[in-house]
Amino acid sequence: MIDYKTFKKGYLNEWVDRSQAARKAAEELAKKDTTSLRDKYRIILTLDDKQVEFKGENEIKPDGDPYFTYNEAVERFGQPDKDGWRLPTYEELEALRKNYPYKFDEEGKQGIFDNRLYLPMAGYRHCDGGVYDVGSDGFYWSSTPEGSEKAWYFCFYSDSVHIYSDHRCFGLSVHLVRDVK
Repeated sequence: MIDYKTFKKGYLNEWVDRSQAARKAAEELAKKDTTSLRDKYRIILTLDDKQVEFKGENEIKPDGDPYFTYNEAVERFGQPDKDGWRLPTYEELEALRKNYPYKFDEEGKQGIFDNRLYLPMAGYRHCDGGVYDVGSDGFYWSSTPEGSEKAWYFCFYSDSVHIYSDHRCFGLSVHLVRDVK
C-alpha cells in the first residue's frame, strides 16, 4: 500500500507519460498506415443488436487524479456527454470479458483486449485513502449499482478478468463507451 500523496508524486506522472507516448506512437503509425487508426484500434461490441464503442483512453479529473468513487463517476459520466460518451453498463463489460481475448502486458503494465483496447493497470484507491496494486491490477467502474451501498466493477489481473461488486467509496478508474450510430 502507498498513500495517495506518494502515488501522485511517484506514479501519476509515469501513467500520464505512458499515455502520451502511446498516443504519439499511434499517431505516427496512423500517418504510415492506410487503415484509419480509429478503425484499427477501436473495439465495437454488439449486445442485443446494439453496438458500443470503447474510448481510446481513461478519464482523469482536472487535478490529474485517475480515481473516481462510484458516486463521482456516475455524477460525471452517468449520462452521455455531447459526444455520447458514458460509463459502460455491467452487461457491456461482461460482453468484453467473455468475447475478447485478454493478455497482460508486463512491460507496459496494462491489460490488452483483442490487441486493440489497452487499459492501464492503475490499481485503486481504498476508502481509507491508500493506493494499492498499481501496475499489477486494473479496476474500472460500470454504471450498474448493486443495492444501495455497492456497485459493479470490471477488474483484471495478470492472468484473469472478472466482474465484482464492492463499496462505492473505492476510487477506481473510468473508461467510457458510446453507442455506435
